[in-house]
Amino acid sequence: MQSTQINSDVAVFLRTLREAGGEVYEVGGPVRDRLMGRSVKDHDLLCRHLSMKRISALLARCGKVAAVGKSFGVIKFTPNAAPHLTIDIALPRRERSTGTGHRDFDVDYDPEMPVEEDLGRRDFTINAMALSLEDGKLIDPFGGRADLDRRILKMVFPRAFEEDPLRLVRAVQFAARFNLKIEPETWEAMKECAPLIATVSAERIGIELAKLMTAEKPSIGFDLMLRTGILEHVLPELVAVKGIEQDKQPGDDVLFHTMRALDAARGDEVVENRGDLNLMFAVLLHDIGKARTARFHAPSKRVVFFGHQLVSARLTRKIIDRLKLSTIGVSAERVLPLIENHMFETKSSFTDRAIRRFVAKVGVDLIFPLLDLRIADNRGGKHPHGIKGVLRLRSRIKEEIAKKPPFGPKDLAINGHDLMAIGIPEGPALGAILAELVERVLDEPLQNTKEGLLALAREIVENPASVQQAIERHRKSREGE
Repeated sequence: MQSTQINSDVAVFLRTLREAGGEVYEVGGPVRDRLMGRSVKDHDLLCRHLSMKRISALLARCGKVAAVGKSFGVIKFTPNAAPHLTIDIALPRRERSTGTGHRDFDVDYDPEMPVEEDLGRRDFTINAMALSLEDGKLIDPFGGRADLDRRILKMVFPRAFEEDPLRLVRAVQFAARFNLKIEPETWEAMKECAPLIATVSAERIGIELAKLMTAEKPSIGFDLMLRTGILEHVLPELVAVKGIEQDKQPGDDVLFHTMRALDAARGDEVVENRGDLNLMFAVLLHDIGKARTARFHAPSKRVVFFGHQLVSARLTRKIIDRLKLSTIGVSAERVLPLIENHMFETKSSFTDRAIRRFVAKVGVDLIFPLLDLRIADNRGGKHPHGIKGVLRLRSRIKEEIAKKPPFGPKDLAINGHDLMAIGIPEGPALGAILAELVERVLDEPLQNTKEGLLALAREIVENPASVQQAIERHRKSREGE
């Protein structure tokens, strides 16, 4: 096994540390990834026999040094020869989780601590290995390499989840991403400690959920969370749809449907934005409103979910806020419209005018993710190959967008300044008239000329009733009525 992937031009700092008496090891995830044949993106190093002050002084000769994590004793080092590269260098340490949300730790770092003792504080055996950058020797006191070979996820010590309950979610994302089977004692400990996940800060959970979304089949991780009892503490809204009949299929339910759709959003080749984080969370949460809207519809003799998309969107906003998902890049401004609009019609007989209005309603930047959501939704249904209507609609939308018709105020041949120049004061009427002009040109794109739009604006202004009607329509549109 190659001892390091750090470029030799950059590795002069390793020689500097060694010549000063330091022992340097690569540790944790990078070692695991190297053994799995995966690309190593991060460089996490451990240095023995040198104080943090001494390490900082030595590295300052080779690059930029920034101390982080006051109690951790960690340096972020950027070599002069590779300003794009950041290397974390830490001292061996003992740590104990403290405080609310398990955000704080009591830490005792000791340059003379054996590497094996430092590895003993880590979460899983596959992450408790070190690689000597002196001779390439693997330090593996807990059998991590053998567990990797057997595809086993095993905790390093019995109280691993009690010490830091975030490891519960880390376990499921590792198992899903790396196709690992959770060892029986670890599994039982996860079930026993599942309620403790409620004590972990939302930001930390969100980071692990984002990693889970990169798995080939994220559903594996959510299934593990469900069976261990973790999911009810993280996303009770998702657990609530378990057991709700989906598509009148025996043994199927809304949760299973959602999981199939989620996997499609991650990897289906027909999904253009597959793996996009906002799309993934939109698919994950698009049907959670069904738990509150399920009703038996006597005429059709089936359970229906009228308006579930609106309820799902409202619940999703609360989830995004509760789990602080914006900190991992999840945008309510993108996710909520996808969920609200996912029940759109896919009739191939749509007119060009109807397609322009559909695009204008959703937005050019969201229209294709919305179609992706519908494709994933269909893939998770009882007719997974029934996506021809969506594909035809996608093709027609692309054709219409290529014509570059106006879809919003920014696409008009005039702007607010032009309207003020003909005597329309700044205020509610100005925005309403611009919105009204958009409505006109959506039907007749050829009217999008400066002369034509100014003439239409004067026509509206000359009739006070028309102005009030435009203002009221604009208000209702903005409020989603």
